[in-house]
Amino acid sequence: MHGGVTVCTQRSGIDLTHRDPAVRPQDDLFGHVNGRWLVEYSMPADRATDGAFRQLHDRAEEQVREIIVEAAGDGGSDPDAQRIGELYASFVDEEAVEQRGLAPLLEELAIIDAATDRQALAAVIGLLQRRGVGGGVGLYVNTDAKDSSRYLVHLTQSGLGLPDESYYRDDQHAAILGAYPAHIAAMFALVYGGT
Repeated sequence: MHGGVTVCTQRSGIDLTHRDPAVRPQDDLFGHVNGRWLVEYSMPADRATDGAFRQLHDRAEEQVREIIVEAAGDGGSDPDAQRIGELYASFVDEEAVEQRGLAPLLEELAIIDAATDRQALAAVIGLLQRRGVGGGVGLYVNTDAKDSSRYLVHLTQSGLGLPDESYYRDDQHAAILGAYPAHIAAMFALVYGGT
């Protein structure tokens, strides 16, 4: 109470535990705000990014998995839930997957192999895109950046095999880029046989 008036203060939602008080904000604001975190945090080896949004994503994925597992166990009278459960069960049936081997891919690989010129290859890429297989380009519909009242088809470069373009140019990824052709060759050897 201050002069008959109740003063209320609200705590900030900003986490101050990661700031480094040894770094003056006027000298290096980023270092001041994130200094401890940069020293103490260890990025999980299986991730390129991490943080609160990744945690939300992971939790949502787990919740969806729980729903699907429940549907796989007993879809009940809901035919959609039953189909979702059956689809999930087919993915986690490793024995059936191993038994089928590469057979599910052979039709699409034969279509790719049969493309003898650019026009045929373009037709194959279109066919595979319609089947949900990514290719050299990505297409999506979004609002026009210059006129938000309309939608446009956006065309983007796609089809990188490595996580992002920096793997193809940054020295820190040189070892991965160097090993990448051998990895691709090994994948082709698995599919087509030979070396």
